[in-house]
Amino acid sequence: MTGFAQGRFSLDKLSIGITIKSLNHRFLDISFKGSGTSQEIEKMVKEIIKDDLHRGKVEIVVDFFNFDQNSWDIQFNEYLLSNILDKVLHFKKKYKSELSLSLDSLLKIPMIFHLEQTGNNLSEKERSVIEKNIKKIFLEFIKSREEEGREISKSIVSSLEILDKNVAIVQKKTVDIESELFQKYREKIKKFLNDIDIDDKRVFQEAAILAEKSCVTEEVNRLMTHSGRIRNMVKKKKSDLLGKELDFLTQELLREISTISAKTNSMNIHENIIMIRREIEKIKQQVQNVE
Repeated sequence: MTGFAQGRFSLDKLSIGITIKSLNHRFLDISFKGSGTSQEIEKMVKEIIKDDLHRGKVEIVVDFFNFDQNSWDIQFNEYLLSNILDKVLHFKKKYKSELSLSLDSLLKIPMIFHLEQTGNNLSEKERSVIEKNIKKIFLEFIKSREEEGREISKSIVSSLEILDKNVAIVQKKTVDIESELFQKYREKIKKFLNDIDIDDKRVFQEAAILAEKSCVTEEVNRLMTHSGRIRNMVKKKKSDLLGKELDFLTQELLREISTISAKTNSMNIHENIIMIRREIEKIKQQVQNVE
């Protein structure tokens, strides 16, 4: 499920910016980026979000800046720069080139110049303020996901209504089709036997067995049961395994409709089967986004 929230706050000599965004993903994948992020901050964020996030590719950008000059370590790799300049001078002499390098260009060379913070040990007061603000930003993030969740729920319920309507039609049609199949099989058996003398009861029995193999009543009932369970589940406000349960039920819906399709040769029913399958595929796409 997608979501986005960001905020910046300051305290004493610290300035902290937090951005949280998520994309659809079957599992929970959390990554941290940004300048100045530390294990302490990452641990704090993970502790805050652990009970509310279960799926999604979540990217958390932490911009942590300390105005205390004693907390910064400026590293300059003079040895590497010296070697680079020697190579440049050699090149100039060999090819008599007027090549020149500005200070800006030199500082952009990787590993020449490096800046990092050394004093990220937070006081209890700083930790408390940071945690409070992160929770506030995370709450906004959750609200953005809930808004999308409501739209997803509407879409799933809409598909379920179309699905249920077509399942009811299939259920009604199968009663007549089973009767037709019974008559058809009975006629085929009699035709095959030709003039052979056999008890009519035996003919009826064989026809009934063949018709039973094409019966889809159980599959239709299971379709309706799964549909009802999905409808009830999308109304839940919170469930740690909601997305995974919906994934499972959607697969069951597809399995049942595939069985019905394989058992039924009637084009009259296949029109409704196509409609049902289409709505199941829509639901399948939507439940991938559900937390």
